[in-house]
Amino acid sequence: MKRTLAVETVKKVGEEVILKGWVTTRRDHGKITFLDLRDRSGIVQLVYSGSDLKSERGQTLSEARPEAVIEVTGVVKERPASMVNPKIPTGQVEVEVEKLTVISKARELPFPIDTDGYEVNEEIRMKYRYLDIRRARMTRNLRLKSRMTTFIRNYLTERDFVEVETPILTKTTPEGARDFIVPSRLQKGKFYALPQSPQQYKQLLMVAGLERYFQLARCFRDEDPRKDRAYGEFTQLDMELSFVTQEDILTLAEDLFTKLVGELFPEKHITETPWPRIPHKEAIARYGTDKPDLRRDKKDPNELAFAWTVDFPLFTEQSEEDFYHGSGKARFAPSHHMFTAPHPDDIPLLETDPMKVRGLQHDMVLNGYEVGGGSIRIHERHVQEKVFDLIGFTEEQKAQFDHMLTAFTYGVPPHGGIAPGIDRFLFTALGEPSIREVMAFPASAGGQTSVMDAPSQASDGQLKELGISVVSQKKTGGESVYRTITQLLDEGHSEYKTHEHKAVTTSREAADVRHTSLSAGAKAILLYGDGKPLMVVLPGDRKIDMHAFKKLYGIKDLRMATPDEVLRVTSVPIGAVPPFGHIFDVPLYMDDAVRKNDTIVFNAGLHTKSVSMAEKSYENVARPVVGSFSREAA
Repeated sequence: MKRTLAVETVKKVGEEVILKGWVTTRRDHGKITFLDLRDRSGIVQLVYSGSDLKSERGQTLSEARPEAVIEVTGVVKERPASMVNPKIPTGQVEVEVEKLTVISKARELPFPIDTDGYEVNEEIRMKYRYLDIRRARMTRNLRLKSRMTTFIRNYLTERDFVEVETPILTKTTPEGARDFIVPSRLQKGKFYALPQSPQQYKQLLMVAGLERYFQLARCFRDEDPRKDRAYGEFTQLDMELSFVTQEDILTLAEDLFTKLVGELFPEKHITETPWPRIPHKEAIARYGTDKPDLRRDKKDPNELAFAWTVDFPLFTEQSEEDFYHGSGKARFAPSHHMFTAPHPDDIPLLETDPMKVRGLQHDMVLNGYEVGGGSIRIHERHVQEKVFDLIGFTEEQKAQFDHMLTAFTYGVPPHGGIAPGIDRFLFTALGEPSIREVMAFPASAGGQTSVMDAPSQASDGQLKELGISVVSQKKTGGESVYRTITQLLDEGHSEYKTHEHKAVTTSREAADVRHTSLSAGAKAILLYGDGKPLMVVLPGDRKIDMHAFKKLYGIKDLRMATPDEVLRVTSVPIGAVPPFGHIFDVPLYMDDAVRKNDTIVFNAGLHTKSVSMAEKSYENVARPVVGSFSREAA
């Protein structure tokens, strides 16, 4: 007999069916047992009356616990009128169980999955992401993402766009963020880069004459995560068109996303159509930002306020924060990227007053987030070379773009495009608190990939084959650790004070010599959880509740590190370990009680040196996972 999906049972009243899926809930009422079976289509109620049911494998009904995978044979029946559940599509029927087999048992879950999950610590959710995805909200998000990409593909192919895959292993060039680099085995000593975007390739496809290109492109950027930006990798809709104006691009993208909202989000409404177009200067003057939130009712979760920001300046003042340092002497950095075309009327100003040049850049804004950006591109070699000069590129740096400049000598059509972020749009439209909520396996803020222990070390054999030797960058010794911490705080522009004092090894001794309260001391303790080192930070007057910590973070085995292990991992002795796990390549967990202090103080690699700083500033630099897992020290 063919398997029946849960949602199909409403059309099979009176028929015998086979169902396969997960037990969502179980309710025992004396001789009657109710199970909710979940599969990809939804949920249906199972009911069994009588004594415990045995399967062909000798299993019993009692083994069908929540999240076990089961196979059921039974008859579909209409529910009594008083038992109808209008909240689910199958609420009018139930399946009377005749035979049940437990295909795979499930142990107790580390967190509930019958809630939205926002209350669960994110790190533990990422560790067990395959369980987290089972919750209805996450399943909905990923299904919506699939429907979104399918809609986009159909829309663009109907309009004569060609989907082209561009290389993942490419060349490192200065494009605005740090590259991820990959060593070459065949050309030892050389490296590929993972693409920050297919920017150069899509422009070369315009030179190639395809005229209309798109790709659901994976992009890779080694940059700090934010609520609307994921660390490492993300997906964007990459589009490029030849023989178009900026108006053509805006009209196409606006039509695509307006239709997409109508198809995927019928409950939502767009604030204003056509979308407002706001010059950059006006946006800054009126709203204080170039991505204004134009919703009329910000409490309405179904309001989507799209807008275009246009007429950006082509250049901004170059600073140490951007990655267009050039020769180090240039005044200018690209406002968007170095391939954005200047406004035709402003090209003479490239020679006389570059800061007044407008760029043909356009940003797609939604509810206060930039969800896409693009521009008309430079297609003339001499204009591109002029921009390279203005941003201070040396001849060596220009040589990194020889492939582009050469291509521009073979007949280049005027072209431009846009690249809306798939993840960022969906995160914004759904009103999720983080972009990671619409990604299956996102990286954590510390760069660790969900579920996997990535990144990981390469074997000696792999490194030898690549011609690479790894020199440890870990700072060793107390003075070196102290310098690392102060350098870290300086680079983060953190305000702090350093203190020299007699040697202290306990929290009480440290509080006495620093003339601070015991609770203001942030003590770092090294532990081993399931065989791997980790660090916890507690106030000086509290101790770790090992049971609470294990339960909170799903750890089975937890123990204190030995003095030798502390020295091996941190290169400093017990009592001098600073609360900065990432400088030792270990995860950092902070007890919530530390936040009760406006200012904290801690030993910084030496028993004789301490650092004091604002607690909030410390969190910004150390980036700990925060939870409640301490109790008062005896």
